[in-house]
Amino acid sequence: MSDSQDTERISKLANKNAWATGLLTFFFLPIGYIYTGRYKALFKGFGIVILITFLGLMIDSSLEDDDEFFDLVAGIYGIYVVVATIENVRAVNQAKKLNSGLNQNNSANLPSANNVELKLLKLMKRNREVTLADCVIETCLSSQQVRETLEEMMIQQLITMDNRESDGSIVYRLI
Repeated sequence: MSDSQDTERISKLANKNAWATGLLTFFFLPIGYIYTGRYKALFKGFGIVILITFLGLMIDSSLEDDDEFFDLVAGIYGIYVVVATIENVRAVNQAKKLNSGLNQNNSANLPSANNVELKLLKLMKRNREVTLADCVIETCLSSQQVRETLEEMMIQQLITMDNRESDGSIVYRLI
């Protein structure tokens, strides 16, 4: 899963109400997981319940004919409902914490467009010519974001793009 997909999934989960998640999961178990969109956790939980029930039958085969079998299944399911409720609410609360951390990091770490342009101009003044990799390292942004900024700076006629004579690499220079 890519970072953007993870961020989107965390953001969607963080928008869920923890109380609604808890009540839905406790009283209508599958609906609680559907509400949060956590299908994989739902199927894992049901798989574990089925496995434990099957192991209980394997260990004590006399349970097949008794009401004890239904007691065993009801007990396992009851424990599963409580654990699933706690786990699903915990996932929503954890997503809320992560989402608030992502929002703070994004607002604090994303330089404004003018700041990025200024950093790049200073880098080009220091080094005379720079490659895309130099610009990415300097700004800590993705190569796509840096490339778009450099293209905008070329349109504004602040810089020019050329090929280095020694190796043919694309370099950017101040005009």
